[in-house]
Amino acid sequence: MPHVRVRLTSAHRHEWVALALFTVGLLVAFLTQRVIYENGATLAAGLAYFSALLLLLAAYSRSGSLLALALRPPMRAVTPAPPPNPARALFALPAFVFALIAFFEARANVFTPLGVSAWATCLILFFIAFWEGSPLAGWDTARAKIAALRRKDKRGQRARWLLIALLGVMALGAFFYFYRLDALPAEMTSDHAEKILDTYDILHGKFSVFFERNTGREPLQFYANALVVWLGLAPLDMLALKIVGATAGVLTLPAVFLLAREMFDAKVGLLAAFLCAVSIFPLAIARIGLRYPLAPLFVAWTLFFLLRALRRQTRNDFLLAGILLGVGLNGYSPFRVVVGLTLAWLVVWRLYDFNVTANGTRRYVLNAVLLFGAALLVCAPLLGYISAHPDRFAYRMATRLTSLEVPVQGNPPLIFLDNNLRAFGMFNVRGDVVWVNSLPNAPAVDFLLGACLLAGALYALYRLLRFREYPFALIFSAVFILLLPSTLAFAFPEENPSVVRAGGVAPLIMLLAALPLAWSYKLFARAGSETLGAFLVGVVLVGILLTNFNLYFTKYDDEYRRAAWNSTEIADALRVFAEKNNDWEHIYVVSAPHWVDYRAVGIHLGNFDFQSHLVENERQFVEQARDPAPKLYVLKNQDTVSLARLEKLYPSGVAVRVDSKTPGRDFVAFFTRVE
Repeated sequence: MPHVRVRLTSAHRHEWVALALFTVGLLVAFLTQRVIYENGATLAAGLAYFSALLLLLAAYSRSGSLLALALRPPMRAVTPAPPPNPARALFALPAFVFALIAFFEARANVFTPLGVSAWATCLILFFIAFWEGSPLAGWDTARAKIAALRRKDKRGQRARWLLIALLGVMALGAFFYFYRLDALPAEMTSDHAEKILDTYDILHGKFSVFFERNTGREPLQFYANALVVWLGLAPLDMLALKIVGATAGVLTLPAVFLLAREMFDAKVGLLAAFLCAVSIFPLAIARIGLRYPLAPLFVAWTLFFLLRALRRQTRNDFLLAGILLGVGLNGYSPFRVVVGLTLAWLVVWRLYDFNVTANGTRRYVLNAVLLFGAALLVCAPLLGYISAHPDRFAYRMATRLTSLEVPVQGNPPLIFLDNNLRAFGMFNVRGDVVWVNSLPNAPAVDFLLGACLLAGALYALYRLLRFREYPFALIFSAVFILLLPSTLAFAFPEENPSVVRAGGVAPLIMLLAALPLAWSYKLFARAGSETLGAFLVGVVLVGILLTNFNLYFTKYDDEYRRAAWNSTEIADALRVFAEKNNDWEHIYVVSAPHWVDYRAVGIHLGNFDFQSHLVENERQFVEQARDPAPKLYVLKNQDTVSLARLEKLYPSGVAVRVDSKTPGRDFVAFFTRVE
C-alpha cells in the first residue's frame, strides 16, 4: 500500500464529516447492491439502500457549493465569427437540388452512381454555404494543440499526462473489446445469419439503401461489414461483424471522455471513459456483432458536439452535430429518439438562456435549423426510400408501439409507467431477459458500478433541485429519452427492459457513475489527503475492472454457450464428411423446432445459399432416397420422428450421437452408407 498522509485537522473537519458520511453510505450501497445482484431485490435490501442514500444525501448537502464538482461554464460572451463571403450562400440552392437527386435516386432502394455522387455533392455544397471561417482553420487549431503538448511548463505537462491517460483508457478498452473476439461470443444466432447475408449481397453488387430482410434494417453496419471483408481483415462470417462492433465500442470511449469533460472536467471524463471501457453493459452489446453499439457511439459523439455548440454558440459545431445525427440515423433504429433528444437539449438550453439572448435568438434558431438540415441531407437517400416504402421502414417500430402485430393489453399510460419503472431499475434490480445481449435477469451493470450509479444519480438530482445546475437537466432528459425505445414497447412489455434498445443511454450511465468517484477524490484533496483519495478511487476502479472481466469473459461466455446452438460443431461434422467423399451436395440439416439456423451452418461452410440442404418434410426424405449417393443428415438430438424415417429409408444406415463441448448441445449424425 502506498504511503499516504491523512490530515485530521479542525480546519478540515467539515470535509472529513462529509467524507465519513459518504464512505459509509457508499459501502452500504456496495454491499446492498451485491446482495441484490446475487439474490434479487428484497424489502430488507430496499431499506438498506434507502439508508445508504440518506447518508449520501447528507454528505452531499454538507458539501455545499464549495466542494461540488466544477462545471464547464457556458461562454456568455462569444467571439463573433468572421462574416462569411456572401457569395458562399449561393451554394445552398444547388445543394438542395443535388439532395433532391439523391432522394429520388434512392426511392428504388438502391445506391446508384448518380445518387451517391449527388449525395456527396449536396453535402459538400451545404458545408461551403454555411461553414463559418476557413476549413483550414481546423488544421491551425490542431497544430496549436500539438504545440501545447510540446510546451515544457506545467500546462504542457498536464496536457501530456492527460493524453497519456486517455490513450491508456482506450488501450484498456481495446483489450476488453477485442480480447478473444474470435471465440467470444461463441456462436451465431439467426440475427447474425441475416446480417451476414445482407453483407453478402453488398459484396455481390446489391447496394441497398435499406435492408428489408428480417423486418428491415438501416444500412451503416452492413457497409462497414463489407469494408472489413473487402480489406481482408476477416472473412465473411461472425468475426467480421464483431470487428465492426468492437471498433464502434472503442471509438465511443473518446466521445464519452469529451462529453463528460465538456460538462465537468477531465477527471470526470477519464473516469466515465474508464467505466465505459470495462462495463459489461456497453461491452456485451458491442462484441455481439450486431448494430447495437452504433447507438451509444453516435449518441456520445452527437451530444458532445451539440453541447459544445450550445456552450460556445459556434455554428460549425452545430453543423458537425447535425452530420453525426444524420449518420447515427443510418445506423440503429432506436437512435431515432436522438432527434427528439436534440430538440429537448435545444429547448432546455434556451430556457437556461446562458448565452442565447446575448448572442441573438435569431442566430440560435438559424443554427438549430442548420443542424437539422445537415442531418436531413445525410439522410437524403434513406428519406427517399422512406417516401416510397413508409410501411416497411416503420414496421418494426410500429409492431412494438401499436397493435399492428398483437393487441396492446391494458392501459397504455399505465404500461408506459410500469415500463419506465422497470427500465430505470434495469441497472440495479433486474435487467434484460435475453441471453444474447446480457446475463439474463441480472442487473445491466455490476454491483460496484450499480452502486456508484445510484450515488451519482442522487448527486445529480440534488444539485439540479438545489442549485439548478444545467448539466444535470441535460443528463436526466437524455436518460429518459434514450430509454424510450425500450419503454415504448406497449404491445410487448415483456421485452422491456432491453439493454440493446436502451443501449444509447450507456454513455450517460457511465457519466453518472463517475460523479461520486470524482466527487470523493475532490473531497479527499480538499481535506489534505489527495493520495489517499486517489488510492481509494483506484481500488474501486480495479474492483469494477476485475468484476466485469469475470462477468463477461467467464459467466456471460458460459451462459451464451449453453443457450446458443452449436452451428460451428454441426458445420464441422458436415465438412468432414464432404471433404472425405469430395461431395458437398449430399449433406443435409433436418429442420426441427427451436434448433440451429441452417443458414448459420451454411455460412460456416462457405455456402450462402444453403436452402437446398435443409430438409423440412417427409417428401424431401423420399425424393433424396432415390439418389444412391452416400449422404449425411444432422438432426436435433430429440428429433426421434425424423430419425425413424431415415432408418426406415436407409436400413443399413448408422446414427451416431455427436458429443458437443457444451452440455445439452449434442446432435445426431445419420450416415446413409458406411464404407
